[in-house]
Amino acid sequence: MISSHEMQKGLTLEIEGEPYTVLDWEHVTEGRGKANVRLKLRHLRTHAIIERTLDAGPKFKLVPIERLPVTFAYWDGELYHFVETGILDPDTPDEIMLPAETLGKASKYIVDELQLDLLLLNSEPVGVDLPPSVVMRVKDVEMSGHYWHATMEGPARLETGLVVLVPHIISPGDRIRVNTENGEYMERV
Repeated sequence: MISSHEMQKGLTLEIEGEPYTVLDWEHVTEGRGKANVRLKLRHLRTHAIIERTLDAGPKFKLVPIERLPVTFAYWDGELYHFVETGILDPDTPDEIMLPAETLGKASKYIVDELQLDLLLLNSEPVGVDLPPSVVMRVKDVEMSGHYWHATMEGPARLETGLVVLVPHIISPGDRIRVNTENGEYMERV
């Protein structure tokens, strides 16, 4: 149990019997009223994002989340296949298969040999924790349109299907770093 003064981004809390990850939070005191905590939360299983305002007085129950370091192996068209990081024997049965629904929006950032943490709730995979940025290959760039004339940026489709705005110097085949929090171009690699 934690108090509202110990709140921080990334914590996993139980609210109304459901597990949520704290994306953002803020202490709010309105006039002479009691203090509240305004939370922006992501449901661990459904990945739905909600906002809640709760009393700051009661303590919040922490949900124990296990982190398992894994490496992305491949996608077979239906399931994403991961292996535990550090497992050297390819014949071990430690392959973990997850559907795209479990990964949510994170599936757009998962590239070959990406190392990340698999999040487990009661030994059940509920999602992944991506690194802050990922290096991806550009598949194609739209070279015309109003984007290029107004901002000197245009949409580029990456190897996973993700579309990001990139500067005019980026060409198909280039490798770029993408921020996994907001999906924005960071730099050419």
